[in-house]
Amino acid sequence: MSNLTLDRIEQELQLMNVNLAEANDIAMLSAFASMPADLENDSRKALIGLRDKMMERARNRADI
Repeated sequence: MSNLTLDRIEQELQLMNVNLAEANDIAMLSAFASMPADLENDSRKALIGLRDKMMERARNRADI
């Protein structure tokens, strides 16, 4: 295979990786809508921290 072909394959794989990461983040964020109201504070803080990290990753990917 030529270098051009390999470069295109690499670009497609990177794009697929980004798309899969975004789909995963969207699925995780959808869980926040169903977060129980009686969830303990430590668990709520942990989930909010996870949400913030996912949003930061999304912002970073947008710069690609």
